[in-house]
Order: sequence, then C-alpha cells, then structure tokens
Amino acid sequence: MKRKTGYGTLLIVLTLILTMSAGCGKKENRYTYRDDGIKALGEGNYKDAIQSFDQAIDTKKGLVGKFDMDVLKYRAEAEYLSGDYQAAVGTYDILIKVDGEKPEYYNMRSASKAGAGDDDGAIADYNRSNELDPDGKAPGRMNALMAAGAAMEKAGSASDAMTLYESAAAGGEAGPMIYNRMGLCKMAQKDWDGALESFQKGLSAPDANQVPELLFNIAVVYERRGEFKKALDTMEQYVSTHGPDEEAQREITFLESR
Repeated sequence: MKRKTGYGTLLIVLTLILTMSAGCGKKENRYTYRDDGIKALGEGNYKDAIQSFDQAIDTKKGLVGKFDMDVLKYRAEAEYLSGDYQAAVGTYDILIKVDGEKPEYYNMRSASKAGAGDDDGAIADYNRSNELDPDGKAPGRMNALMAAGAAMEKAGSASDAMTLYESAAAGGEAGPMIYNRMGLCKMAQKDWDGALESFQKGLSAPDANQVPELLFNIAVVYERRGEFKKALDTMEQYVSTHGPDEEAQREITFLESR
C-alpha cells in the first residue's frame, strides 16, 4: 500500500490560493487604476487620467457593469476637460447606449459636440436633455445651455440664442455667463443700452469674478456709446481686477487718446 504523502492535496490547495490571489490582484489593480485616474483628473493631468481609466477598463473583463459605468463617466470628464471633444462624444455615446438616456449624459454630449464643431448635434442634445429634465436640475445643464446658445449664435440665429438665454433667465438659471452671452447678442444688434443692462446684471450676479469678460464688454459698450471717460475707467478697473492683457492695454491706449 502506498503512503499518503498529502502532496496531491497540497498541490490543489496551492493552485487554488494562487488562482484566488491572481483574481484579487486583478480586482485590486482595476480599482488602483481608477483611483490613480481620479487623482490625476483632480490634479489636471488629463492625459494620465485617461490612460489610467483605460487601464481600469481593460483590466476588467466580462459584462459591462457598475464599475465600468463609473470609470467611463470619469473618462468622459477627463476627455472633455482635455479638449478631446470627439473622444468625449464617443464615450457619452457608450454611456447613453449602455446606461440609458440620462439628461446629464445629453448635457455633456451637447457641450462636447459643440467643442467638436457639431453645432446641430449640440442643439439636438440640449433639446433632448430639456425633454428629459424640464426643470433643468441634471448636472451639466449650464454647459449644454451655453453650448446650444453658442451654436445658435455661430449659425447666425442670434435671436434664437437670445430666446434660449431669456428662457433660462426667466426660469432662474441665469448667471454671469448667461448675462454675458445676452449682452453679446444685443451688441450684435447694436442695442447698446440693452447690452449694458445685461452685462451689469451679470456683474451683480454671484460668481461674476469668474467671467472677467463682463467688465471688458461694459467698457466696449461705453466706447461704442461715445462715453470714453467711462470706458477708460471701466477698462482700468478690468485690468486692476483681472490683470493686464494685450487687448486691454490697446484699448486703454486708444481711450487715453480720446
């Protein structure tokens, strides 16, 4: 009778341990890749973030699940912020196809399409988001609104853009960016008083300091109205608040000569 050395059982156990360890390693790696991507995204290293998110997705095999959706959302954000708008459009295409029609996906795909030069697509996605989320509460709403409005302006439909902005203002969505766009639309119509009113509303809105163009545009309106002293004072205020730039300095030099 042969002795039972236990080697066979030991080999099976070791094989199971190694298999489980490899599986755990893969799981740990995909979460590590995702966390690395999130960190890089927060630091503004978008290229590194996208690479890490791709590695996280490549490491995860099998059916698309919650983890994949989570990573794809981060990757789409990184692609958009990096300026790779076409790639962002592709990622939002996948999210809509796999995770369903969600207004936040349409919002950010609208903004991405606008960045990629697809103005009609940007407007269509904004409209679809508006159908799904008439109250405008979904994330990315302002991005989509600004993208659709800019696309309308670019297409020569300033009146349609103005209607969009005014509707947003009436619904309580207006902020400094919206008022700035409204002012620019009115400037295009040579409605200097209306433009000045819009820019000043934007300047008094919360977070107005995030839209430095407001002060600059107010100075331009004063100049167009022939109020050169006010224009000069406002342009100097712009430089004092937001720092000097070449265009502002040219305007100041011109206004000082008037």
